[in-house]
Amino acid sequence: MIRDVDSLNISLSESNIFQKSDILEADFEITTLDISYYYRYNSNIELSFNYPLYYISQGFLDQFLDEFHSTLHIATTREHEGHIDNQLTFKIDDTIYKDSNYYVSGNPQIEMKYNIFSKEDLYIATNFGIKIPVGQTQDGFTTTKVDLMSGLEIQKNYENFMLLSNFVVVYDSKYRLSSDIISHKYRYFISFGTQFDFLMQTDFLFIYQYSSSPYISSDEKFDSYTHLLQFAIRKDLDNGRYIDLFFNQNTIPRDNEADVTFGVTYHFKGF
Repeated sequence: MIRDVDSLNISLSESNIFQKSDILEADFEITTLDISYYYRYNSNIELSFNYPLYYISQGFLDQFLDEFHSTLHIATTREHEGHIDNQLTFKIDDTIYKDSNYYVSGNPQIEMKYNIFSKEDLYIATNFGIKIPVGQTQDGFTTTKVDLMSGLEIQKNYENFMLLSNFVVVYDSKYRLSSDIISHKYRYFISFGTQFDFLMQTDFLFIYQYSSSPYISSDEKFDSYTHLLQFAIRKDLDNGRYIDLFFNQNTIPRDNEADVTFGVTYHFKGF
């Protein structure tokens, strides 16, 4: 649960988004650079710092995803709600309006993890964290409020595979995105995952995560839960380094809409 040494993760990913309702029109891609540093204070305490950076653009995945859906006969709202290949449109009520590429800073997160129990490859840990508001509301991906979070994590290791469960509660200070969209006071995240040997020096990872709604709104695009499926192949390198190739499918109960993410994470160990 607590890393043996300090480490640094650098992740680069591309996400495709299309959602539409009376007060929302979102048709764009997000390129995310995510930097995380983990400091091992001792065998029971780990401190971490995470900082995301975003580039919102027209992207290049639209045509590929449309062809993929058509081949598998997957019905989506993209075909009949004004979807245009490689277009950037981002409108939320009268609060946000974007139609050209732009960069945005995410909110940094500081977190502490504490091992409660560790015996016979069974680990139980708790974590406490805070998100620091540094972004601008009109950019659409950051807020001007502080979020507090706490969670419980259980991990069981076996000879060739690992099982993991995680429950996190986030307390949000009040935030109004528009006259109809107000942040929930609490959010919940529940996840289950596994990692097992796939090929020589290569592991397969799978995670399912349930996320409660972030907002109270008459629009179900904002006031609805999500299911995230994440698949990854992890290749071990020398000196404790490894690289992850991952694919996320964010299945949302909104007329079969879905967000997909492709990415790569590089892990350095031994700092």
